Amino acid sequence: MNVIVIQLDSLNRHFLPAYGGWVRTPNIDAFAERAVIFDAHYTGSLPCMPARREIWAGVEEFWWRGWGPLEPWDEPVAYLVNRAGVVTSLVTDHYHFFEWGAHSYHHDFDGYEFVRGHEHDNWRTQPLSDTPDWATKMIERHGEGGRIYLRNVADFGSEADFFGPRVMSAAARWIDENHAHERFYLHVDSFDVHEPFHIPEPYRSLYTDADPTRFNPWPPYGRTNDEARPVSSEEIDWVRAQFAGKLTMVDAWLGRVFDALSKHDLWRDTCVILSTDHGHYLGEHDRIGKPMSPLWNTLTHVPLMIWHPEQRQRRVSALTQTIDLYATVLDALGVPLRSAHSRSLLPLVLGETDAHRDLAVYGYANQRVGVTDGTWTLLRDQDPSAAPPHWYSLQVGHLDARSTGARRQRPTEFPDLEAGRFIPGVTTPHWKMPVRAYDVTHLGPPRPDLLYHTALDPLQERDLTAAEPAELRRLEDRLRVHMHALGVPDEQYARLRL
Repeated sequence: MNVIVIQLDSLNRHFLPAYGGWVRTPNIDAFAERAVIFDAHYTGSLPCMPARREIWAGVEEFWWRGWGPLEPWDEPVAYLVNRAGVVTSLVTDHYHFFEWGAHSYHHDFDGYEFVRGHEHDNWRTQPLSDTPDWATKMIERHGEGGRIYLRNVADFGSEADFFGPRVMSAAARWIDENHAHERFYLHVDSFDVHEPFHIPEPYRSLYTDADPTRFNPWPPYGRTNDEARPVSSEEIDWVRAQFAGKLTMVDAWLGRVFDALSKHDLWRDTCVILSTDHGHYLGEHDRIGKPMSPLWNTLTHVPLMIWHPEQRQRRVSALTQTIDLYATVLDALGVPLRSAHSRSLLPLVLGETDAHRDLAVYGYANQRVGVTDGTWTLLRDQDPSAAPPHWYSLQVGHLDARSTGARRQRPTEFPDLEAGRFIPGVTTPHWKMPVRAYDVTHLGPPRPDLLYHTALDPLQERDLTAAEPAELRRLEDRLRVHMHALGVPDEQYARLRL
């Protein structure tokens, strides 16, 4: 058995026709007709790199740390399957893999291809001669960050030059050149459909006829109704159209990967997984991006489709999470599971069971947490005054979220480091670090709980905390039990008022 994992960053479930959406994605639609569709799949640790550590290493990360590298004690999928004789490769334009603070994810693959230039990738340095009309608003908002992107894309001349097309072309080429291996694991991690929502024609005007020079294709994260920088409904519509256009473009080139599988008759012995790390607000709940606002379903209820040659299901309603991809890949490749946090999805795919998790828990490190049992969902803010937050890691320091780019926190900035064994199951001594990168004191008291009924209110527009206190307490108790089973730091109970 071979395994191919395809991740499309920031892929919104509700945009896909397989989940009732409206965007033209014929290749994903065709794959959905072939694959098993998961209807209750949720994120875990947020955002990008925490989600990837869950997939790579099977660790429910956000209780101990946020954005960071693989830890030395992790046993990533590529490391384990390599030892079992499986050929491994990574194809990606996700430049965070190669930054300080999120490095090491590519190390265990036999080979990798890095498509340079997306977002803030510090790649090209040539002077900019001018700013194209479509980028004027972007530069006004992002300054040097926008100019980094412009330098990287200055010589783009055709659709094939854009990032999603280049990643999918590289993945299809890898399959052409490597299909004869006895077993392989290919991980395709596309930064698209992440912003900037910069796309060529015909996609730019596929879903709108508005003048692109009037809008910013890289809208800032936050509230659309922020008095300091409000986003008009007209601009929201245009941004949604650009997101949709980028998704249609990526889908067109994803078809080349599927064509390569057909060309080499690989569907009969290859498991193909298509998913994402999280969603992306595009005006829903008056938000743009993925701010650490209440973890509504737009961000956390995400798509997952799996093809397996021996599948026995069409749609799966069981609760599943991002972290479960780790165990699933190992299971499909016949490699023993090495994580207590991850659970293989193959028994669901093969029709051996219809049960999986009875609870899904997700959140940002030392910030907000969501918990759902599939019927009810509780969203809870952390109380920054209840207990000081810490990160637990071997890497001293972390990224400064207040800066415009990633800034290293030097060891001298942590005079009160504490060494020990704080993470259950980890025998390697590591650091307990005060969280200095995130100034949480300005948040004030925690915002009220939010409680939603999944079936009656899928858009999560009606808060039922006052009407259903018993359901809130029940989910609160179940969250406490979940945390106890993981052995999370004591401070998390205080911060979550548990």
